[in-house]
Amino acid sequence: MKKSYLFLMMALIVAVVTACGGTSKDSSSTDGSNKALNSQEPSTEPTVEPTVEPTPEPTPEPETTYAPGEKFTFGDWEVNLESFAFDQKVTDKYMSSSADEGNKFLVLNFALTNNGTSAAQFKSMFDGVSIKAIFKDNYEYNTSMTMIDGDLSNESVKPLSTKKGFIVVEVPDSVAEAGDSLVLQLSLDKEEAKITLR
Repeated sequence: MKKSYLFLMMALIVAVVTACGGTSKDSSSTDGSNKALNSQEPSTEPTVEPTVEPTPEPTPEPETTYAPGEKFTFGDWEVNLESFAFDQKVTDKYMSSSADEGNKFLVLNFALTNNGTSAAQFKSMFDGVSIKAIFKDNYEYNTSMTMIDGDLSNESVKPLSTKKGFIVVEVPDSVAEAGDSLVLQLSLDKEEAKITLR
């Protein structure tokens, strides 16, 4: 049994050595063909690398600046800031509304034409024009609502009709008395316009 086991082991070793020797010949022939492939001169054809074109960023709509007295179209509205003034209070026949102590109202007198197909409010909490006064390109003041007749914050304008009235912005006395820049900014969806007050 030992002899047959020894014989079997010898046969297995011979088979393994033979197999390794055959693999070594095959791999040398493969290496030779690889060397032949690698020794070829590089291709003279230029390689074209794919270029990725950058997607252009959408350009924002240009901001348009107007002066008081200039008519312009803004959304469905034709807007004309006819005049403006600083005052301590606004009044009608029955009521008055006063700015807080140390403040004044910036009273903006508008003529507005609704070119839309249904009645709408120019200045509305949800879908109307947003208005703010910007002092020295840095300080922002939002509009205030009064219960005075003629306050356009409370008024609805019929289609193809024009209504005149006012909107107020409460600002500190220092803003009212300064000579520095004061701009009115109107925003509606992605549309913006500015009116330079001073």
